[in-house]
Amino acid sequence: MKLIYRIFQKIMFIFVLFFKFREPIKLKNKEELLEVIIKKNKQRILLLSGNHMKDTAYYKNLKEYLEQKLTVFVNTTVPSDPDITTINKIVDEAKENKIDLIIGIGGGSTMDATKIVSASLTNKKPISKMKGMLKIKKKPLDFILIPTTAGTGSECTVAAVISDKENNLKYAVNDPKLIPEYALLDPLTLESVSPFFTSTTGLDALTHAVEAYIGKSNTKKTKKEAKEAIQLIFDNLYEAATTNDLIYKEQMMLASYKAGLAITKAYVGYVHAISHSIAAYHHYSHGYLNAILLPRVLKEYGKSIYRKIGKLTKELGYIEMDASNEEATNHFINMIEQLNSDLNIKSNLDIKFTSDNIDEMIKHCKNEVKFFYPVPCYLSDKTLKKLYNTIGK
Repeated sequence: MKLIYRIFQKIMFIFVLFFKFREPIKLKNKEELLEVIIKKNKQRILLLSGNHMKDTAYYKNLKEYLEQKLTVFVNTTVPSDPDITTINKIVDEAKENKIDLIIGIGGGSTMDATKIVSASLTNKKPISKMKGMLKIKKKPLDFILIPTTAGTGSECTVAAVISDKENNLKYAVNDPKLIPEYALLDPLTLESVSPFFTSTTGLDALTHAVEAYIGKSNTKKTKKEAKEAIQLIFDNLYEAATTNDLIYKEQMMLASYKAGLAITKAYVGYVHAISHSIAAYHHYSHGYLNAILLPRVLKEYGKSIYRKIGKLTKELGYIEMDASNEEATNHFINMIEQLNSDLNIKSNLDIKFTSDNIDEMIKHCKNEVKFFYPVPCYLSDKTLKKLYNTIGK
């Protein structure tokens, strides 16, 4: 079966190689945002976010500014783990209010929710039927994304992740139509983000960059974007999380964007699959899970990543050029563990999984990986079980 998975991934790689993915046009401020909306002749706007956003100065200023020229409807019900039931309620409300453009302002959860809402408004199919690759037939309703965290890169990716709580599932919807035409990247949105979420979302971006770099479907361009993102994150994340200096936060926003561009074509791997499987049952934040999992999974990949990570570590000057690839890879993993420690990220979760729970999560993980993630190597059930057992306390 592994051969069949690899053949499918190769076909997808060739498709991606020749398919031109658009990159969002980057807007710098609310003035440019309003100009675009007016030029598109849109009037009935849904400002979509989580509840925590409504009290931030940036959100209030943006809402008041847009209301001067547009009819703005507000929805702040997006949860940290967006689910089908919530999305369907937002879709119904958008239909009732005759929304013609959605602005999603928030972290990855809000941006993913915005994508799914927009797609649901034009595609007459349940969200469960959008799962997987290329299931969105019609262009989604116009939407613009404003990231308020530097990590998910959702503002430039083909993916949106959704939870099906009734069936304990968490899965991705992947389609180039989910890349927005415009994204507003303003480091001022990061001012209200806590040090913890700055840290975990930044480590999510690091996970994106690393998994894109070591996968089997990367190109010169995705490797370049991933490599640049990795360097930006190691250079800026600690200061972005521990100071109010916007220069570091702006660099992290750029790193997140570059990592997002990389995974759009090169995809992710086991860190994401395991993270999604855990979150389907135990609702930890995605970035936090990725931060804990990344060094563990890299160790389990072993020899399959020595050449790529070794070369990367030496080229970025993190270790001497005459070091072996194995030494360089171990040094890179140690750097991630040290960064986690410096940012007060625990090395374990505060729960212990049951045997039945682990079996279900392994099944979830393998189903996510097999066709769509061009991982460096496939991990055995025994290895996966060890990972789930050791990540708990």
